[in-house]
Amino acid sequence: MSLREVKVTTPGGKYPIFIGPKASRRLPALLDAQVSSARVHLITDSRVARHHGRAVATLLRQNGRVLSRTVLPAGEKSKSAHELTRTWRDCVRAGCDRGACIVALGGGIVGDLAGFAAASVLRGIDFIQVPTTLLAMVDASVGGKTGINLPEGKNLVGAFHQPKAVVMDLDFLRTLPEREARAGWAEVIKTAAIRDPRLFGTLQRQRKQLLRRAPGPLARVIERCCRIKADVVKKDERESGLRRILNFGHTLAHGIEAVQRYGGLLHGEAVSVGMVFAAELGELLGHSRAGTADRLRCLLEAYGLPTSVQGVSPRRVLTAMARDKKRGPRGIRWVFLTRVGETKVTEDVPARVLEKQVRIFFSERKNR
Repeated sequence: MSLREVKVTTPGGKYPIFIGPKASRRLPALLDAQVSSARVHLITDSRVARHHGRAVATLLRQNGRVLSRTVLPAGEKSKSAHELTRTWRDCVRAGCDRGACIVALGGGIVGDLAGFAAASVLRGIDFIQVPTTLLAMVDASVGGKTGINLPEGKNLVGAFHQPKAVVMDLDFLRTLPEREARAGWAEVIKTAAIRDPRLFGTLQRQRKQLLRRAPGPLARVIERCCRIKADVVKKDERESGLRRILNFGHTLAHGIEAVQRYGGLLHGEAVSVGMVFAAELGELLGHSRAGTADRLRCLLEAYGLPTSVQGVSPRRVLTAMARDKKRGPRGIRWVFLTRVGETKVTEDVPARVLEKQVRIFFSERKNR
């Protein structure tokens, strides 16, 4: 199976995405072409290191390159100021210069932190994304958003910093736990819901093949998601307009994650719940075609994703949403589906309506 390639062009840089089995074998040639220094700093987490760290390290050391590394604890709680500081210090102590390159090997947590480390250490060095989860492949590794969480909310500190390349080795997905694989489908479904009704239909028809990670269908779906995101990021790199549609479902999701202190739902699971809420709210306010929420909910549930959550305080979720960086000058910014494949972004959701619907949403789910 040959590699698929998607080219991303933004004001912050141009770079290729390579998708397919054994794609990681491209790393030595990419480093030779893109990096001026002989030093590479690998950032990964303990779980990914156990499965893939040795093989990737061998690739990175080819052609005489000097390798150093930071291994983060696995889990969302590693996306913190403490671990970022440790990563900065590891880079400096290892002798990284401004020509060095960081390689992020892992899921979205690793990619976000590694990208922010690359954007900030020595005032900015190059990095390459090597995502190992489905969610990171279709979303987090593409587009240049980097950052860490604060106790007050998700991704509240970060920078836009485009990678030099993204290498998506589908073989890495073989070691992905089933729950994390399913969480990744939330971002795939989100991409289809906001931008591509044909992809939405493909996800419905090919569900069994995709859930068993059949290489051909999976590669095609990942490539389509990357092309959609590349097109959006090309038109709006820094989220001043069109790129906001990529936040569909994330407003409530980030509130849930913050309230659960990043120890409850996985990010994709929270986005799944958030998309259902946004779709229902959109129908209530007349922004969305009737039945849109049901179509979305059915597809999410078909991929084994949650569409509700229990034990979460509506009041605390509302507080967390009010702190989220996606709020606008008139209030919380919402992305609604006018229909599958089309969106509307607005800040004009009355606070009393939002508060009422959040309370109804969580109380109804609690009583099911």
